[in-house]
Amino acid sequence: MTVPGGPVTPEVRVEAIVSGRLAASTRFRVLQHVAPLRRLGIEVSARPPRISKYASVPAGWAGHRLVRPAAALALDGAKLGARVPGAARSWRADVTWLEREVLPGHVTLEPFLHRPVLFDVDDAIWLLSPGHERATRAVARRAACVVAGNDYLADWFGSVAPAVERVWTAVDTQRFAPAPRHDGPFVVGWTGSGSTLRYLRAIAPALARFLVEADDARLVVMADAFVELPHLPPDRVDLVRWSPAGEAEVVRGFDVGLMPLGGGEWAKGKCAFKMLQYMACGVPSVVSPVGMNAEVLAMADVGLAAATDDEWVEALLTLYRDRDRALSLGRGGRALAERSFSVPVIAPQLAAAMRRYR
Repeated sequence: MTVPGGPVTPEVRVEAIVSGRLAASTRFRVLQHVAPLRRLGIEVSARPPRISKYASVPAGWAGHRLVRPAAALALDGAKLGARVPGAARSWRADVTWLEREVLPGHVTLEPFLHRPVLFDVDDAIWLLSPGHERATRAVARRAACVVAGNDYLADWFGSVAPAVERVWTAVDTQRFAPAPRHDGPFVVGWTGSGSTLRYLRAIAPALARFLVEADDARLVVMADAFVELPHLPPDRVDLVRWSPAGEAEVVRGFDVGLMPLGGGEWAKGKCAFKMLQYMACGVPSVVSPVGMNAEVLAMADVGLAAATDDEWVEALLTLYRDRDRALSLGRGGRALAERSFSVPVIAPQLAAAMRRYR
């Protein structure tokens, strides 16, 4: 029940079990929806544990035969211990919202979560190993519903889970918003985690060729870790340390955003989120036409596709030389982000699912 000032009492109480405070899936699949869901009568308790489930044993211990396995086992125990309070709180909730599995590739606390469970998945996590597939299937079978981030994921879970809801990842179109046009170099930008820099590295030769042709352009790379990008002149590349506070401001400064991907099934499971961030900021994209990237390109004129080095060079030069077209694609991306991928559009879909399966 709601009134103009907000809900009188929550219609549905939800306990969210999440990966970690800085994990992208936690931030964009769960945390950014807490306040909008409250206004819709859904009270979500989402308390990220102090230890991310993706935390790993320090790299310096990698070669130690005895210490590393013991440290990894202790770390997994600490991760589980940090999540036990959330599992206990789930028994006071109407719905448990499980963002991915509790620990990657394992069934741990899932059988002890209060049902119904909504299992939220935004990557093809079953492809990581045979153990990941077994765990993913086991968790999905126990869930009341899998909330899948794209059609490919929804199709796979359709033969495993009792029910599936396709809910796209939302982008905060108030925080990720266009900036005034800037003077200075033409900025080609990429944002992402260190684990996905391999995709940017794969197109480094094409980027080097583009920078030769576009002598006043620069490449900006925002990540939480960096790798060597071969062939690229260091004085034309700006490395920006990622932070949640600064990410939107950096993306707003791009003239073109990049989202290269590899081939195969893993790429089909990606939810095009880099592309959505660029679109929300009015930045045209050049992307690999794989999976949801291709779906978004088909929805509106928001960017260009590139599958080979020659196509990457041609697409970037096209937008560099035709700024009016780049601006038009950016406006189209912003409109599509607001229309189909914004928080005010996605949060009601989540609320409906939570009411349906409570």
